[in-house]
Amino acid sequence: MIFPKPKHLSAKGYFSFADEIRVSLSRCMGLSSAPVNTVFGETVTDGNLLLCIFREDSLGEISDEAYRTELCEKGGVLTVSLYSSSEKGLIRGLFALRRMTLKNEFPIGEITDYPSFSVRGYIEGFYGNPWKSEERPEMLRLMALFGENTHYYAPKDDPYHRNKWRELYPENEASQLKALVDEAKSLFVDFYYCIAPGLSMKYSDDGEFESLKAKTRQLYTLGISRFGLLLDDIPSDLFYEEDKIKYGNAVNAHVELVKKYRDFLKTLSPDVKLTVCPTSYRGKGTEPELVEFASAIPPDIDVFFTGSDICSKEITLSEAEIFNKNNFRKPLYWDNYPVNDAEMFMEMHLGPVIGRDPELFKGSAGLISNCMEYFGCNKFPLITIAAYLWNSEDYDPEESFLEAVNFLLPEEEREAFILLSDHCRTACLHDENSKIMGEYLSRASVEFQTGNRDLAVNTVSVYTERVEKAYEIFRQYSEKPLYKELSRWIKKFGLMCEIMKLSLKYLEGAKVREELIEKMSDYNESATVLTSFCFREYIESVLGDD
Repeated sequence: MIFPKPKHLSAKGYFSFADEIRVSLSRCMGLSSAPVNTVFGETVTDGNLLLCIFREDSLGEISDEAYRTELCEKGGVLTVSLYSSSEKGLIRGLFALRRMTLKNEFPIGEITDYPSFSVRGYIEGFYGNPWKSEERPEMLRLMALFGENTHYYAPKDDPYHRNKWRELYPENEASQLKALVDEAKSLFVDFYYCIAPGLSMKYSDDGEFESLKAKTRQLYTLGISRFGLLLDDIPSDLFYEEDKIKYGNAVNAHVELVKKYRDFLKTLSPDVKLTVCPTSYRGKGTEPELVEFASAIPPDIDVFFTGSDICSKEITLSEAEIFNKNNFRKPLYWDNYPVNDAEMFMEMHLGPVIGRDPELFKGSAGLISNCMEYFGCNKFPLITIAAYLWNSEDYDPEESFLEAVNFLLPEEEREAFILLSDHCRTACLHDENSKIMGEYLSRASVEFQTGNRDLAVNTVSVYTERVEKAYEIFRQYSEKPLYKELSRWIKKFGLMCEIMKLSLKYLEGAKVREELIEKMSDYNESATVLTSFCFREYIESVLGDD
């Protein structure tokens, strides 16, 4: 299966290579090989995959990221013709071909494809430990591979983004940032640097704005031409007396700051773009502070909005249309999933994104997903989000999640991860947590109630064996970065395994009641969020079965 699903696929069958796949490049019309090398690495001329690249202007009428591929196989040689009206479309088509290569699954026929959302990306905008410098380019490459085209850099605990916003980046940090910007450009990913001065800025002080300008000039010299000005998570009232006298309220101060900053950015280059996050960034889109702010700033500025809540269960087209009507622009959604900071820090969000309207792209400027500090864990939900953003009308959450698991993990770890992630769906999305466990325990409950005690015990035993095997996998690979990130949840998962085994012994007549009660007490005292109520309900029924 091609993933994410293309808009149009006409295939008479699928082809796979028996041996290692190598790429041979045939260029036409003076096209640079740089995009091919970015996607595939160095090409070889004696490979068994012949890649022919062309350009076709008509696809630009659909989207500047549209592409068409024709795949033909003859005698074990695959010929691929790729048509595009721009290098953006070319890179998306090449990444699609790369995904086929990684799966070794090629549809023989024709694909015409283009994204649902024009702006598709993620933001490092969480509270907590920022990602490591070597992790950021890895995430850029992964998200580009799955069709995303935008990255916002805004880690709350990067001091130069927020607390030390006035200070220039030291040479080493500036060099790392430039390397990240260069990587994004090579992948055709728009890189936005966000700055958040609102906690301490005195808006009436011209010197403060000069500091903002100096910081921005440094960033511009690093190759950054897209900026974010974040005014979220700050007091709604002005702090300094001078600001109160000059502006009266925070909205007036923020409007002037945004206008001045936008005008300054245009002196650097007319192509510079700006996104702002207002202090009022959630609700119905009709909030007075938001409307007053958005109606007063230039229409070429994108405005972040999280939807009906900070972490919205659903985001719908009708909500987007209300925002557009009242704020004179389409909302750019800052989607707070899979982030798990603040009061969510005991949760782990591994499940696929749900609750996003299949037609949301018609009324929004785009969608940017806020990430967790747990770098490796992000990849699973983010791949599902990328699939939604590319083809929202044909998005399947569970299918996308399994694609992510199969892509990211070796075969021997997949079953274990699926069983753990079954218990890690507690989130703002209100996804069904512990669904796999719930199905087993519900079946066992029916069997108990209808007098089939042995059958019920066997049902519980089958699930217990599965989770035991999973826990052994986690112990075997405990030094892997992914499982280190998940250590708190794996520890509680292990305790759950012990309790399940004790419950079986108790049902078989062993005198382990007090031990079972003690282990369950330890489990309940742990604040780490794992299983749903079905687990506690099962243990209570076992203990009450005397």
